Amino acid sequence: MIGAVRHNDRTSVAHIFTSAHGMVPFIWFMSKSGKNASRNTLLQSLTQLEFQAEYIPTESLQHIKEIKNLAPYRDIPRNPHKSAIALFLSEFLTYALKGEQNNPPLFRYLTESLNWFDNAPNGSYANFHIAFMIGTATYTGVCPNADDYHPGYVLDLREGCFCSLEPKHTEWIDPQLSYKLHMLMTCSFDGIKDAPLTSQERVMLLNALNNWFRLHVPAFPVLKSIEVLETVFG
Repeated sequence: MIGAVRHNDRTSVAHIFTSAHGMVPFIWFMSKSGKNASRNTLLQSLTQLEFQAEYIPTESLQHIKEIKNLAPYRDIPRNPHKSAIALFLSEFLTYALKGEQNNPPLFRYLTESLNWFDNAPNGSYANFHIAFMIGTATYTGVCPNADDYHPGYVLDLREGCFCSLEPKHTEWIDPQLSYKLHMLMTCSFDGIKDAPLTSQERVMLLNALNNWFRLHVPAFPVLKSIEVLETVFG
């Protein structure tokens, strides 16, 4: 579940990234009372679902059957820091995966990453959302080539590559941030805690990556939830 938009009192439109068909919109009939009311909680962003559906390509909205929470999160719903990051990731994925077709490696990356995040202890996940954006860019084919990096290089956001000279335009990040970004590009999630980023640098990298996606993904917007993260993490 990437996110849901309320359509009226009875229905919502749920945007779900599926293993078989990529991003698919589903009609979701809301339950107001009774034993089925708890089903509405499955609309929470980033919930991992298992369901049956008869996919009809000609239909603008698909219909869900027999749905359940495949892997209930242990910590994300209870941890305000993780919840804030999840909110940001939901907004990010809404646009990063828009129009994305069948992509099993990306699907596995998303589920495995979110499971890691849910189980990550305090102090180990401060850089997770940045690394997650980079990983998503890799699997959607818009990530810069980490092999092009050398010490002292800058990341040219417009051209989409690391380079030795500062570009004449303003859409690039300096050597220090480029170095730390490269660290996150080349380590596992277990190693992201070793990237020495300050809170200010995290915000700078989030804004830089937001600009990266705006330059390389059609109709990608300025992500409003970056301000939420600034507030939560100071």
